[in-house]
Parts: sequence; structure tokens; C-alpha cells
Amino acid sequence: MIDAVTRGDLAILDFMQAHLSCGFLDTVMPALTRLGDSGVIWIVLAAALLLFPRTRKYGLAAALALVIGALLCNVTLKPLVARLRPFEVAGLSELLISSPTDYSFPSGHTMASFACAGVFWHYRR
Repeated sequence: MIDAVTRGDLAILDFMQAHLSCGFLDTVMPALTRLGDSGVIWIVLAAALLLFPRTRKYGLAAALALVIGALLCNVTLKPLVARLRPFEVAGLSELLISSPTDYSFPSGHTMASFACAGVFWHYRR
């Protein structure tokens, strides 16, 4: 029995494969996805902010938010929720990226982005 959320995920996945697949996007999207893997883009940004005294507190706050978010999301919530990725439910084996080995929810990419966005929103001028 597939729940409503998974049915929605599969509908989006089917739509994307039917209408958004093309050589250009099949090349660009994996590269964009890799920027979010393990929060790399946010870690680089936090490290860059740590280099300058004027922005050091922002870099430290972003780094701390990323560590706390990773512990809450990847270490705690993902194993508790244990939600399979939509491609696993659909039985797809051919992906544009290597198959992720962790659960799908909550999203690590989203957690890292929101953690840093929250820090930058807090320190906005």
C-alpha cells in the first residue's frame, strides 16, 4: 500500500522523467546536485566567512547550524523515519547520479540550505 505522499512523489518523478528530461538538464542537474551533497556549498561558504574578521561570526554560526542540522537530520531523524527514496519505491535502477545510500526524509540538502538561510536571515541588516 502506497501512502498519499509517496503517490505524490511518484507522480512528480513520472512528470519529470516524461517532460523535463533532456541532454542539457541531464548534464547540468547532477552537477548542481553535487553542490548540495554533504552540504559542500554551505561548508565552503561558512569556511570563506570564517577567513575574515568582519564576517567570522556569520561563518561560525553557519558552521554550527550545519553541525546541529546534520546531527538532527542525518543522524537522528532519517533513521527514525526510515523513508525510502521515491526511485526505490518505483523500482528504478537507472539514475543520473550514483544511488544515495541513506533514507530520503528529511532531506540533507534542504536541511543544510535552511540552516544557513536561517543564520543569514537572523543576521540580516
